[in-house]
Parts: sequence; structure tokens; C-alpha cells
Amino acid sequence: MKKILYPIFLALFTLMAVSCDNEPLEGDFADPNAGGSGGGSGTPGGNFTATIDGNSFVADGALAITQSTGNGVQTGITGVNLSGNSIAIQLLDEGVGSYVLSNLVDFDNPGDGTAMYAQLGTEGPPYTTNMNSTGTLEITEWDTQNMVISGTFSFQAEREIDNEDGSVTVETVEVTEGEFSNVPLQLEGGEEPTDPEPEDPDALFEVELDGDLYTGTTQANINEDGFAVAATSGDQVFTLQVFDPVVGSFDLGAEDEAFILYDIDESNDESELYYSIEGTITISSIDYNNNLISGTFSGTLTEFISETQIQMTNGVFENISFSTEGPVDNASALVDGEEFVANTFAEGSLVGGDEVSLNFISDLDNSIVLNIPQNPEVGTYSISENPPYSASYIADLDTANEVVYDAQADSGEITITSFENNTVVGTFSFVGEADNGDTITITEGEFSYQF
Repeated sequence: MKKILYPIFLALFTLMAVSCDNEPLEGDFADPNAGGSGGGSGTPGGNFTATIDGNSFVADGALAITQSTGNGVQTGITGVNLSGNSIAIQLLDEGVGSYVLSNLVDFDNPGDGTAMYAQLGTEGPPYTTNMNSTGTLEITEWDTQNMVISGTFSFQAEREIDNEDGSVTVETVEVTEGEFSNVPLQLEGGEEPTDPEPEDPDALFEVELDGDLYTGTTQANINEDGFAVAATSGDQVFTLQVFDPVVGSFDLGAEDEAFILYDIDESNDESELYYSIEGTITISSIDYNNNLISGTFSGTLTEFISETQIQMTNGVFENISFSTEGPVDNASALVDGEEFVANTFAEGSLVGGDEVSLNFISDLDNSIVLNIPQNPEVGTYSISENPPYSASYIADLDTANEVVYDAQADSGEITITSFENNTVVGTFSFVGEADNGDTITITEGEFSYQF
């Protein structure tokens, strides 16, 4: 089976890391079986939404990449949410047109396409289209001047689950009402790559993978998405992410702490792609004066499709130079008297809409969503049950116990204290009510967010 669209996944990993302080999200959050909460517009790109078995999927980041190689042209379009769940579409063509989604793409049959729905961290392979489970893709806009694309899609996909008794269960998923708009487009191929800047001679990145030593040339950054480093060795890429980088240890088995990806051959769509399922990353030092970070890691990787495992031992990153970028957003409140501090920030809006949803997430467990105008004016506004000034609180986000408390009309206020240089600052308070009648009180809310 093919590795689907790794370059897109790595690009999104680098830009948004499917993690902390991310952009963008919307105010409606999906059933956990549908891929979790997600967002609409903003960095790293456009709107990407769908309905999965009747439940909403809204991506936190979307990207399209067209690659020109000696074999021809292939295009991938992917949307990923904060939980790491993704919808990916791949075809051997480019431009406006209608495409059939069926078997895995084959250079002998250009124009065909395939689609996949994957749930990161869950057991079993991703759902993919095939001869029995098909779909369609309509690319309605291919703008190489503004470098964006738009379109619609729908498909049925399936996967096979091996049972303990030796039998095989075929599970299916129905993806409908798929739509993407103004998704950033990258064109690759046909140009000589630029030489990377020389690496610090004192820098070291190495790890033993099932006893074999892996070393690589690194690129790293620390920004609102946390700490990310990619170590490249030929066509192999080993990527490591810590969402809230401080000196300390981070669990590779926890979605909201850290994760690792390892691609055997990024130039080959059929190569194996591994992700971490358990282990630890330890940051031993962060030097912000010289922009250097050091630490260790170990644990277990598993392949997305075959579930083959690799043991990581003696992992070291030492004196890795990192860049820093991006503003620091913040949001805090008291939730029934308990402190709420956000460490994930996202935004989203409907195409052509005048409102934006600001999503403040605490440890990826609980969320406060404020809906405000895209160009808010300084002032105090009473909370309503609908935009432009509305809110909600989501407990146990993206789990089976998720509860949404919608703000009740006139139960509080959103105050915009300033809006300059695309940064909005304000305060908020409200009382939210769940479908079962339970209420929750939000007080002393403060936020600062740069669009």
C-alpha cells in the first residue's frame, strides 16, 4: 500500500505541527469518531471541511502540493485537524476538472485519483478508496497567480481489520459534503534545490533504530506551535515535535505532549511512514540567548499501514540551532472558579462570512470559543446565542465525554479593548448551558490574539 502524501503532512507538521498555538479553528466541534475538532481558514491554509458518517470534520490546516517528476505530475490535497486526523486526496494530474477517486494512483493511468481518511493514534490502517469504494473530486479553481485552489469532493472508503479468530472485518466510512476553498498551493519540481545553510559543527542528532545508527542534518524552530526539528539523511526524514517546550520530560504516548514521525524515503510514495506510540522526549536545556536546544529521546515507532514496530534507543539532539518566530497569544479565565489557561490558539471563519471564531484550548482537553466580527470595534457587547458576539465552552474536547455548553443570551459580555495591527485584545464572561440543562460559569476572561 502506498504512503499517501507525506510531503504535505510534513509541510503541515512544520508550519502548524498539528499542535499548540495553532491556526485555525471554528466553533463547531466534531464527534470524536469523525476526527475531532477543527478549523476553517487562516494559516496554514484556507477552509477544508467535510461530513464523515454524518459528523462534522473541520481541518485546522490544509495544503495542496503539485509535484512534477520524471514520471509525470501528481497533486495532493490534505486537511488535518488538531487531533492528527486527516483527509488526503491524491491524483496524477493538475488543474480544474472532474476526477474519479478509486484505486491507489498509478502512473500508467493518469487522471485517476485516490482518497484516504486517517485517524492518528487509533488501531488499524486508514480508510482508503478502491474499486468497491469510490468517490469524486471536482477542482473548481486552480489559481497559480495567487497560489490557491478550491473544489468539492465526496467518497466512500474502507479498511480491513484482522480479528483474533483469523477472520477479516471490512469497515467503511462515508465522506460527504467535502469542500475546500483558498487552500494554499505549492508547485514543486523542475528547479534545482537551494543549498541549505551550513549546520553548526557542534550540533548532533542521532538515534539507534533497531540498533542501526541514524544521524541527520537538522532544521528546527520554536514558535507558537512548540519545538519542531527535522533531521534529514538522504531521502530519510526524522521529525520530532514537543508542543510546550520547557526543560523536562514529555510523553510520546500523549497526543498533547509530543510525537515523532519517521519517513524511510520521502521521495517514494510507497515507502514506509512510522509514528511514535510510546516513549519519552526529554529537553535538558534551552538557550534562548544563543538559540540552542539539547535533549534525549527513546521509545517505539509503528508503521501507519503494516503496524511494524521500530525501537528507538539512545536518541540525542545536542546544541541544535533553532529559529524563533510568531507572536505569543494568550487567554485565561475562571471556569466555575477553576483556573483556565489556554496553550493552543486557533481561528476560523466561513467563506464570505463576517465573523471569526477564536478557539482557546487548555491542554487540548477543554476549550473556550468566542465568536466576534472579523474587524471588531472597541466596545462592550452583550453575549447572544448567535454571532456576531456569542461563545461556548467545551469540556473534554475530542473525547467520548465531550460536552458543549453554549453561552446563554445576555448571560455575560465580550469587551473589545483594542484592535490594532491585526491583534485583538479583550475580556469576556458568560454562563453556558449544555443540552442536558447543566450550566457552567465563565468569569474573569481575558484574551489577546493576533490574526
